[in-house]
Amino acid sequence: MSVNTSRCQGFTLPEVMIAMGIGSMLMLSAAQIYPLMRQRSQSLGRHYQLEQLLRQSISAIGKDIRRAGFCNGNCEGKSFIISNAAGEAPGSCIIVIYDLNRNGIWDKTSSPESEYFGYRLRQGGIEIQRGTDDCGSSGWEKLLDPAEVNVTRFTITQVAESVSGRLYSLQLEARWSKDPFIHRQVNEMIAGHVL
Repeated sequence: MSVNTSRCQGFTLPEVMIAMGIGSMLMLSAAQIYPLMRQRSQSLGRHYQLEQLLRQSISAIGKDIRRAGFCNGNCEGKSFIISNAAGEAPGSCIIVIYDLNRNGIWDKTSSPESEYFGYRLRQGGIEIQRGTDDCGSSGWEKLLDPAEVNVTRFTITQVAESVSGRLYSLQLEARWSKDPFIHRQVNEMIAGHVL
């Protein structure tokens, strides 16, 4: 059986060299783009993580704001206080009061089961305390880790009031402590009771 040699041809040396050159350029381009894509992906991940932290914080605060004024009996006094700690912006501290244990009264700050819940901005962090009616008192705990998140703004303002309730605007703005270029802001409107 004879073999037809006119049909058995391979690539020539110049064709192989051109294909290797093009492949090398593609590999070098991919090698240069990969670190940029990885950096951008990490940056987007940090933005998302920061936004999630802020949304979780606003959700927790909003839940207490919605409960403010609830009473299973005869409660007297203001159920919502907007103030600020010394040296902080006006409206950067809130204290909400509601009947958590459903005993018909708002247990005072001196009670071990106090129904006063406070949130405030203090030195770049959101702080929380149960059993306080003063934004300037001590004993507050950080809600977010200050080594990770630097809160630049926390404000609450009453937008409207009607017979059926009050409407509040809650704004929370923060940046990563180690990468200040990653910055997020979250705003939410929250409806509360009237008392």
